[in-house]
Amino acid sequence: MGETGSLPLFLLGSVLFPGMLLPLHIFEPRYRLMLQRSLQTDAPFGIVLIKSGVEVGGSAEPHHVGTTARVVGTTPLPGGRSFIIARGERRFEIDRVDAEREPYLVGEVRYLEEDPGNDPAAEALADRSADAYGQYLTGMLATSTDAHSELPLGELREGTPSDVSYRIAGGLGIDALERQRLLETDRTGARLESVLRLLERENTLLSMLIARLRARGEGPTLN
Repeated sequence: MGETGSLPLFLLGSVLFPGMLLPLHIFEPRYRLMLQRSLQTDAPFGIVLIKSGVEVGGSAEPHHVGTTARVVGTTPLPGGRSFIIARGERRFEIDRVDAEREPYLVGEVRYLEEDPGNDPAAEALADRSADAYGQYLTGMLATSTDAHSELPLGELREGTPSDVSYRIAGGLGIDALERQRLLETDRTGARLESVLRLLERENTLLSMLIARLRARGEGPTLN
């Protein structure tokens, strides 16, 4: 049985991965209270993708797997609002949701063990994924009007294959449900295989887009 506990839940239309930074605009009174308590106690809260319902106001149902987050930067805004930067830490699974205890949802959660992927197969997949992600970023830049962007590849391969898998997953421009499926994948090797499939799809689409741009004289080739 893994470690368990109670965790305030912040429901969003996006997915947070361990190690990933996420900017958030805090304006709803219930989440302003959650943030105040988190800052006072240096305690994490849980970020979970909405399964049904709306992000602002009313009630929403969360997916069953989320990621704890801790505030690493905050900027006060007028009217009690704030802009924060949260960093993802640990995955958890929700066993039960309490909607009565606080103005925000509180989850009774079980923290999930991480598979670091320290085996030759996962390490090879991490290397292939990093190479494919480099191609993906190159393609994104080739179709972007921002000439000042840089490829953040220096730290991509640092850490375990699990770290690499989450780092790439966090940088992919894919929809929220695809991101959620990656978050829910327990084995690092399986997650990296999914990441590779997604990268192959995205790189193919980028190559097609660049070919169309070149045909109109608007874009470079994808190396």
